[in-house]
Amino acid sequence: MGCNSSKRIDVAVDVYRPPPSSIAVFDVNGIQEPWLMVEHDASEEENEKTSHVPNPLLEKLNTLETTDAPHSWEEVSKVLENLKPTAVPAALSPKKDTAPPPPPPAASIKKQGFHTLEELEEKLSPKPNQTELKKPGPIKTQKKEFKKLEDRVVTESRTESKTELVVKPLKQNIFIVKDRLEREQEGKAAIYDKLMSLKRDPLAQFEEKCPPGGGNSVVLYTTSLRGVRKTFDDCCRVKTILEGHRVVFDERDVSLHGGFLGELKELLGEEATVPRLFVKGRYLGAAEQVVEINESGKLGRILSYAGVDRGVGRQACEGCGGARFVPCLDCGGSCKVVIGDTKERCGKCNENGLVHCPACL
Repeated sequence: MGCNSSKRIDVAVDVYRPPPSSIAVFDVNGIQEPWLMVEHDASEEENEKTSHVPNPLLEKLNTLETTDAPHSWEEVSKVLENLKPTAVPAALSPKKDTAPPPPPPAASIKKQGFHTLEELEEKLSPKPNQTELKKPGPIKTQKKEFKKLEDRVVTESRTESKTELVVKPLKQNIFIVKDRLEREQEGKAAIYDKLMSLKRDPLAQFEEKCPPGGGNSVVLYTTSLRGVRKTFDDCCRVKTILEGHRVVFDERDVSLHGGFLGELKELLGEEATVPRLFVKGRYLGAAEQVVEINESGKLGRILSYAGVDRGVGRQACEGCGGARFVPCLDCGGSCKVVIGDTKERCGKCNENGLVHCPACL
């Protein structure tokens, strides 16, 4: 429908056209394979390459190849000899327009290879300067020059050795050497002291206290009472040590005779206890000191140096059996005797009614 006043409008109709990449437009035959293009380019390059063989020679060789019959080497060589004068054609002659490059100077040309052993040796061996070459002199002059050279080498090596850092072995370290010397001196001093101690009197280091009648013997103050267990054990220990050395000693039991206790108090004071040992007028000490001296080995040297008697001693006495005391024969151990009608104190026995054994005095 439309009115009379309306105008006619022409509308353009678009026709469908496929894109260039569409299959309908794409021509497969118009594409060239890349490997075929590479081979074609290579063949063209080979054809474009110029050979170094002159054209006349190439023509002759081509004619020889075209013939069917085989040719001998002599025929080929004759043909090549005939072509020698024409080996340098006009085509290879340098053109006037292009000037050839100037040849390199003679000094810069060097032989890169060698053909004989002599050329190799000449190439490897350094060429001496003409100024240094001298005629060999006599043998004496050659020896002198050799000695001079040797002395110079020695002096140079010495100077180099001085400048270099010298690494000494560990034994030559100053601290180790000093320590070793100190130990050697200490060892020598110890040996000297040991030798001198053997020569010196071993009893000189002990205090001089001589009990009555004990200037040339071994005197031991002990007790046989077991009231104090430790005291009794110490006395037995010291007696066992002296018996082990087989020394004859004078055992003075303070429990059997009060005079021995008085002697000990006079020597060591009122607080003196037993056991106490004396050797030739020298006081060695109590049980602890005697055990220590015995374990160190000094007691044996002391007894040997003192020259005391060796043997069983009073232990072999048949009268007292080593006790040194026997009951009094006058009072029978009661300490009392009857004189007339009165009882009096026995003057021969001690407070315990004992007297010294007459067999072992």
